[in-house]
Amino acid sequence: TKGGLALDTKQGWEKGGDSGPVIVPGKPEESLLIKAVRYHDEDLAMPPKKKGGKLPAAVIADLVEWVKMGAPDPRVAAAKIAGMKADEAKAWWAFQPLKVASASAEESSLELKLKPLSIDDFINTKLAKAKLNPAAPADPRTLIRRMSYDLTGLPPSADEVESFVADSIRNPKSAIQNLTERLLASPQYGVQWGRHWLDVVRYADTAGENTDRPLMHAWRYRNWVFDAFNRDLRYADFVRQQLAGDILFDKADAKQRAEGIVATGYLAIARRFGHDIEKDMHLTHEDVIDTLGKNFLGLTTGCARCHDHKYDPITATDYYALYGVFSSTRFAFPGCEPKGQPRDMVPLITPTEVDALMKPWQEKNAPLEAAKKKQLTAAKSAGEAIAKLGGTSSKVLAESKITEGASVPFEHRLRVRNGEVVQLAVSPNTSHGADTTLIEWRIAETGGAMRSWSVAELVPDLMKGNPHPARDGAAWCFLETTSAPAFLTDMADSLNGNSALQKWSIGDLPSVLVNSADQQVMAWTTLAAESFFVHPGPKRPVAVAWISPLDGEITLSGRVADAHPTGGDGVAFELKHIAAPEYGTALAQLGASLKPTAEPEPMPVIPVAYAVVDAKPKNDRLHLRGDPEKLGDEVPRRWLSILGGEPVHAEAGSGRNQLGDWIVKSPLAARVMVNRIWEWHFGQGLVRSSNDFGARGEKPTHPELLDWLAAKFVESGFSVKAMHRLILSSAAYQRISAASAATDPDNRLLTHFPRRRLTAEEMRDSLLTASGQLDLTPAEAHPFPAEATWKFSQHNPFNAVYETNKRSAYLMVQRQRRHPFLSLFDGADPNATTAARQTTTVPTQALYFINDPFFHAQADTLAKKLASLPDDDTRITASWRILFQRQPTAAETQRTKAFLATYPADIANQWAAQVRVLVASNEFLHID
Repeated sequence: TKGGLALDTKQGWEKGGDSGPVIVPGKPEESLLIKAVRYHDEDLAMPPKKKGGKLPAAVIADLVEWVKMGAPDPRVAAAKIAGMKADEAKAWWAFQPLKVASASAEESSLELKLKPLSIDDFINTKLAKAKLNPAAPADPRTLIRRMSYDLTGLPPSADEVESFVADSIRNPKSAIQNLTERLLASPQYGVQWGRHWLDVVRYADTAGENTDRPLMHAWRYRNWVFDAFNRDLRYADFVRQQLAGDILFDKADAKQRAEGIVATGYLAIARRFGHDIEKDMHLTHEDVIDTLGKNFLGLTTGCARCHDHKYDPITATDYYALYGVFSSTRFAFPGCEPKGQPRDMVPLITPTEVDALMKPWQEKNAPLEAAKKKQLTAAKSAGEAIAKLGGTSSKVLAESKITEGASVPFEHRLRVRNGEVVQLAVSPNTSHGADTTLIEWRIAETGGAMRSWSVAELVPDLMKGNPHPARDGAAWCFLETTSAPAFLTDMADSLNGNSALQKWSIGDLPSVLVNSADQQVMAWTTLAAESFFVHPGPKRPVAVAWISPLDGEITLSGRVADAHPTGGDGVAFELKHIAAPEYGTALAQLGASLKPTAEPEPMPVIPVAYAVVDAKPKNDRLHLRGDPEKLGDEVPRRWLSILGGEPVHAEAGSGRNQLGDWIVKSPLAARVMVNRIWEWHFGQGLVRSSNDFGARGEKPTHPELLDWLAAKFVESGFSVKAMHRLILSSAAYQRISAASAATDPDNRLLTHFPRRRLTAEEMRDSLLTASGQLDLTPAEAHPFPAEATWKFSQHNPFNAVYETNKRSAYLMVQRQRRHPFLSLFDGADPNATTAARQTTTVPTQALYFINDPFFHAQADTLAKKLASLPDDDTRITASWRILFQRQPTAAETQRTKAFLATYPADIANQWAAQVRVLVASNEFLHID
């Protein structure tokens, strides 16, 4: 089969494999099959030696005789669609049309009585056949905790529990309905259920290629998903917009048009591969087709990339028909090591709106730019004249290359005259990496008044001027020194919105900058407190020049250090003495004649999305064995053959819009989604292989229920919230979690509700809730470094963990180096669709509860609040209400007092230890 050859039918050997036809009827000597079994060619020898070796001579003789006879073969292959017989494929349960769920007016009363009308009718029928009894109903406290976590991912408050218990006593059914509606109306519902969807579509905030570059704008898609669930966007529209929102809303109002573009982030967040990602876009298209097949259709479409699917009715031509849709689509480019920074982001406003934003800015800044250009031209001529004054009087005092992260000291003694210049220049090396360079430099007079000067004195008032007037008649000049001295004239009294960071520059680079704060600042790198830095540009050295005010001897001391190691080749510096007084005088005069130019007003921010748009439509060719360099016949873009094979219309562009319609209209779409909804409520789907409804997946445990739910879903207008109401109102959902029968150990027939551990996000959010520090407001962009500073490489890829008190669904999700908390507690793998979270129990989880700073911080915060209460009885009651939403038992109260009595610490530390015990308990970490 590796060679594409099948010998089980006449059609198989007639077609042959990669080496061509294997039998020439009547001519055994020309038949590859005979050559192979005779071992005439070692490369063709069959069966291989390791598989039993050469056939017996009599068997080979029989084969030769058979070929001489004309190779008669009565074996006729049954009609197949890829890996399934055609009749079997057409009858496969997942491809069958959905039946109407509700009874029509024409149905007789007898039919109405026999027709199942609820989830429990289906569940209880199965239980009765298996002679199993369902578990008892859960108590109200268990139910509200279950429903709160289920729908919002957050625990209820103790007051909410007490109110629900009281309502349940009065009217249980009404209490459930009211609680369901309240939770569905909460904005936290969309965060919880949107996170489920992000699992399925393998959402991440980084690209996944070998530098794992940040996706600056992917958060818009994440938030769109949360909002779509909150407003109960019809699932049919949810599907269509993710595939073709840009096309659907191209002519819509501004808000809807922007939402449509953002929705296509579903496609854009596909993983990128390799070093030059544009050379490996076939792998990104494969990732899209594989994910789309699993999450919308429950089919492993990616298996047809190299050959027809071995088990399901998906052919390789089906695969490349879809491939053409996505190769006709332009994906936002996240950047990569050999091709630089991101591009092809999709503007969320029209070109007319972009012009309206840019025109006033351009008009306002044009005179500034013109004046700046004129001054630069004049200064360049003057700088060239000054360079000649230096002539041959320059002498290098020290020079060195500084490797990544290294520091090189310097020290020198020399005599200077008034007006002479000592200059420290820093230049980039070959890689032009992230070249932020720390400079410490002190100049001291060895005699006379023993005066001294230091660049540290420039830190508090860098903006005072360039030249910067120093004490006792000296001056500092900030220069570019590519060919002649050129003053840095662009000044900025804040960077990244931080007024502690100030700089002089020419354009963006080269620059001289300071951090004047008394603490380090995290910008594109960590800038040490009260420090002086320079940053050369590519092939553009930057220099700090000191103009001497004295005749005498001085010492020079200091160091130059790489302040932003990125895996490149560092920087180089040169310290030199220009022993020409006229040079310094002319340099000072030139600087004084130049007017500093303030940075122009920031360019208006054009809102953009990490999204897709149509490219030039084209059909793709079959990739033989999945190799894009070995092309077969052209494959017209169309739908899967088993589902109709409808072609992409000539005027339909890429075909993404039609693809969305085909998916929604297929019987698979509703079945797959209601199965996911069921799984996210019960922990397992009616089809347990929720990404695979094909031949290798599991068949539904309750096929009639699955189809009934799917039909109800369609009838509801594809309302996900309607499905919640239906499921949560069922007795099956409201049962206790204690198993009632040993004969159904996997709970396939749902005798009871399955107990589960909190997900990673629920666990972290519960800790923040307990400490009172959870911020429920939506998050937006992550604090990624500015794109202009990116120098990520294969050897130094992007990596970060951003702390936040926002909900954990907003944590930055990285592909190559997963967030340590999400990884530890079984968060979704962002590299592949996650149909269902695993639940592992490993020693490092226990160590987390002992050692982790975040965990301890939440426990300490709650402990301080408890310590402020008047006595231990009050504290014990408060802690149980906060953490478990119930009163402590007498035994729990007694054990806690005994623990506190033996713990040698003050009240706050005693309670910090007690809180750590409680939040590591099964009751806190599990849902019944």
